[in-house]
Amino acid sequence: MDDQYLSRTIAIAVGGLEEEGELVVTSSSVEPIANKLAEAVLSVVPHTSLSLEELVGVRCLILHAISDKKFFDWEVPTLTGFTAEEFKLIAEKLPID
Repeated sequence: MDDQYLSRTIAIAVGGLEEEGELVVTSSSVEPIANKLAEAVLSVVPHTSLSLEELVGVRCLILHAISDKKFFDWEVPTLTGFTAEEFKLIAEKLPID
């Protein structure tokens, strides 16, 4: 498990559900359960340890790359599977600052 923040957050949530009577944990520790849930989550969502600054940097990089026709030629969509317009939509999902 390489995302301890996510795992701890899930462990807290599972513990809270158990305290509220919504869930019964039958193992002696909630951590192994939280780790397995975190692994499942990480298979479909971005890593939670990316900082705001890192996300802003990725957004800037994408926008710079799609604006440079010498860089973003026919080969980039072939390599990445995304067109410049699709990358623009991806960048719009990332934080501005």
